[in-house]
Amino acid sequence: MKIGYVGLGAMGGALVRWLIPNHQVMVFDLNPTLVASCVEAGATAASSLTEMATACDVVFLCLPRSANVEQALFGPNGLAESLSPGKIVVDQTSGLAPDTRAFAARLAKSGIVMLDAPVAGGVPAAVGGTITIMVSGPKEAMDTVMPAFRNMTAKIYYASAQVGDAQAVKTLNNMMNMVLRSTTLELAALAVKHGARLDTLQAALLAGVGGNFTTRTVLPAIVAKRSVGDFRLSLMLKDNNQALALGTACNVPMPLSALARAMVQQNIHIVGQNAGLDEVNSFMEQACGVRFAEATNTLDEVQTQALAETIGTALAACNRAIAYEILSVAASLGMNLRAFADILNNGSAWSRECETVLTELETGTPCPRTIGDTVTALRAVEDLAVANGVTIVMTGVLRGMWETACKALGADAGLDRLVTVYEAAAGLSLRA
Repeated sequence: MKIGYVGLGAMGGALVRWLIPNHQVMVFDLNPTLVASCVEAGATAASSLTEMATACDVVFLCLPRSANVEQALFGPNGLAESLSPGKIVVDQTSGLAPDTRAFAARLAKSGIVMLDAPVAGGVPAAVGGTITIMVSGPKEAMDTVMPAFRNMTAKIYYASAQVGDAQAVKTLNNMMNMVLRSTTLELAALAVKHGARLDTLQAALLAGVGGNFTTRTVLPAIVAKRSVGDFRLSLMLKDNNQALALGTACNVPMPLSALARAMVQQNIHIVGQNAGLDEVNSFMEQACGVRFAEATNTLDEVQTQALAETIGTALAACNRAIAYEILSVAASLGMNLRAFADILNNGSAWSRECETVLTELETGTPCPRTIGDTVTALRAVEDLAVANGVTIVMTGVLRGMWETACKALGADAGLDRLVTVYEAAAGLSLRA
């Protein structure tokens, strides 16, 4: 199988390197330096997209936006001019599902099959071969391309036979990731301002009910003073906007998603269009009046443990709420929640609470933790924020949501009962 790969940026450049040792690979990018680097690794350079389309059986694209995919496929001297019936196009762009479906329909008229296969987990995971790939489209085409996918990672999930569904999953995954990141950094900033060391806090949060992808990857990176990846916030904003558009189309309220999206937009306004994910860390420092690197521990062991438990409970409240919020959109789109949650929990939207929620939804198992205890923790967090002069936008809204649920369901209600609030708001059932 001869493979073409278009788009050799941070993500595409990492993914294609897993293909080069195992296949005949032809590459194309507008940046000659990126092409030269792949040629040095063993690929051949395509002089044009038409040459690639003629020579290759499968063509991958990993581009910034769906508009770039359309240009590569259908623009002057684009791939579609020379692709013959039976060939397969695989779009790994974090694109817009409606646009991708339209591209697939145009290609199908010429007998060309299209899959969308976006990825989650960030550039470090792509480099390390642990990226999560979501695929949708004809199963037969996926089986044909499977050897290439397996070269990239063992984490491959089939979303559905409907082209574009995987991109919808990726969009929602990134939205969830952004909510987790924003809230975790906000709460971490509060803890540091109150006198906790970030490394001690990170270990406690990861081990407890508040564990999520940010506590697993971002907080350790901050402690080690290293980057968590150069994914541009403008691309994250694109995904976040699309996620909110999906929620609006499905009549599903997405308050936490809207807040996280607003933070991304603020970052871009302040830093500029070239801002990357690392800028979210410094943005939160500025917003909260904290410097993570300057943290000194002024709490004793008992105080540190008590603070970590309070912060962890508040973070778990976010993890659970955003799980219900995102799962509600997925259910409205007709997705299989088990398959969808497996993707979330094996990528950059993982949280221990989301895993718990899925078990509760499938089995009806009640949660022993109560809404009243969660409200108590959120109130304590807000008191700490006021005392320390720290901004907690995400957590403040969370408290309002959980206070409302407490009045409606009772303080002694298990956390699993919160699902009824989201089901009523979305007009659907999440439970099996």
